[in-house]
Amino acid sequence: MKQAQLAGRTRGLRPKQHRQLDRLSHRRHPESVGADLLTLERLADLAKELEQPLHLVLDGRGLCRLLWVGPLSSSESLLQHLPEAPRRQAGGWRLVSCCHQQQSLQPNAKDAVVALDLAPRSWLWFSDRPAPDGQRPAALLQPEPAESCGWCELGRGDLRQLCQGELDPGVSAAAPHQAVTDGTERVLLLTLTTRDKTRSERDLSELEGLVRSAGARPVAVIRQRPGQTNAQTVWGTGKLQEAALEVRRSQASLVITDRELTPVQSRTLERLLDCPVMDRSELILDIFAQRAGSASGRLQVELAQLRYRLPRLLGRGRSLSRQGGGIGTRGPGETQLEKDRRAISRRIERLLRDLRQLREHRSRLREQRRALPRVALVGYTNAGKSSLLNALCCRRENHRVLAENKLFATLDPTTRRLELPCSGAAPNTLLLTDTVGFIRDLPEPLVEAFGATLEETLDADILLLVVDLADPDWAHQLNTVHGLLDSLGSRSFRQVIANQIDRCSLDAIDSIRGQEPSCLFLSALRGDGLLGLQQWLHEQFFDPGAESGVTADRLT
Repeated sequence: MKQAQLAGRTRGLRPKQHRQLDRLSHRRHPESVGADLLTLERLADLAKELEQPLHLVLDGRGLCRLLWVGPLSSSESLLQHLPEAPRRQAGGWRLVSCCHQQQSLQPNAKDAVVALDLAPRSWLWFSDRPAPDGQRPAALLQPEPAESCGWCELGRGDLRQLCQGELDPGVSAAAPHQAVTDGTERVLLLTLTTRDKTRSERDLSELEGLVRSAGARPVAVIRQRPGQTNAQTVWGTGKLQEAALEVRRSQASLVITDRELTPVQSRTLERLLDCPVMDRSELILDIFAQRAGSASGRLQVELAQLRYRLPRLLGRGRSLSRQGGGIGTRGPGETQLEKDRRAISRRIERLLRDLRQLREHRSRLREQRRALPRVALVGYTNAGKSSLLNALCCRRENHRVLAENKLFATLDPTTRRLELPCSGAAPNTLLLTDTVGFIRDLPEPLVEAFGATLEETLDADILLLVVDLADPDWAHQLNTVHGLLDSLGSRSFRQVIANQIDRCSLDAIDSIRGQEPSCLFLSALRGDGLLGLQQWLHEQFFDPGAESGVTADRLT
């Protein structure tokens, strides 16, 4: 028989108590259902003596594989003491818990979360103190995602009855919940709402779009109303317990927050949720890493990721640093954490040198193009910039850039020649550049790393600011782009282009007319207004005497 493990709060146990627990862990229980009553009675006496809850993990043959002392504090620490699979796969695990000084037979939120990670077939929960009538109250639970606590009660009564597998008439065990194995990562979104419900819903919709753009699927949302926030966790303890249970109910493998977290906040949330946590900035960096197709794009993304991760490195064990000089600092030398930090710092220095070379290379390219007018397409992500570039410049299929209905579908800047029709023999030519899209609260490491790419925008003669007029949040997106361009020091002339006029409402057209009187209207996919935009560009660069600006009435 494989020896059962004794783990948990075992420090401080007397040798006698340790032997008693060890003997209990070697007792065999009935297969498939029930438990040995004598073992559980002795387990209750020890729980009362130790003033700690005790937990048994049984396999399908009725063998105890783990005796855990104390509360179920962490899924990782519990699962590392168990084999990868139960001895009898069809039977699965069974969990038996003796609670200490707890009147209710309902497990607390933390124990319920950790027990769900164990994925037992059943959970027998009983008290260490008998009732006045001499019976020992107990309850039999089973995982149930539909319940608020993640568990449903199959039966309640005397421990003797439940140990013999007797349930109340009419109560039957439901089939265990099957894990989702479709290969798509399932994500729970953790958000803080504002007093403006419309703004909160639009921000949440954008976060869901980012998750889908990264290749994952949002399966649940936990919201918290604005109030007094906790500096270490941001969200309240009760709301985090609710989120931890929702992670198990929805079988999510990752939690993504709607705001950037400090390293301390991220570690605290991972400990409380017992699940990996990623903030919005890291999600955007991951999307950029997926989209980077060129060597320059991969270089800039790697630099941004390393700058983001450097302060978030974790150290394990006794100390994080043993370097220095003088008394008390000599000895083992540098730790693995310091080696990792030094390696990342060296890599960042190398990437910065490569980035300087990239800036110089692109500067030389721009100098070679000085003879031609330069126009850059800028705007919020997924506003239709790549579609507009294809409609204007790319008649051949092999010249087209990727244009998909997803956030940050295009990352690397692309420049194409645009030949404008004119009355002369040769057409007038300018350069049109499609740049990376903007988004609110763009991570600072990403802005710094993509400086070489953003210079293509800042150096253009005219910026065509593309707005998706069919998006209900177009006004906020427009203001966000203006704010980011101002922060980057852009001084180029900006012309607002209202895209997707074939899908927007008349109210949106009237609203943007009032905000941007010189706005140009078009539909990149249908081709409406493209000729008017070409005429406007021709007037700006090749016909200075013509009246600048084209109104919506002249676009056809």
